[in-house]
Amino acid sequence: MDVVSPTSDDAEVWLLTYWKDEESYRRWHHSHLYRESHGGIPAGLKLIPQATEIRTFRYITD
Repeated sequence: MDVVSPTSDDAEVWLLTYWKDEESYRRWHHSHLYRESHGGIPAGLKLIPQATEIRTFRYITD
């Protein structure tokens, strides 16, 4: 996982994760492992549902 922030907005954070395929991600996202992994989010960090977006990309090259 990579955690990045646009230089234009320090308050914005992007989490980039890499999966074998979209189905693997979706299975994880709907599992107990997803909930457990979010148990370690630092106190005070707040996700804004209206600003949260899941996007998928194709990996082009290494």
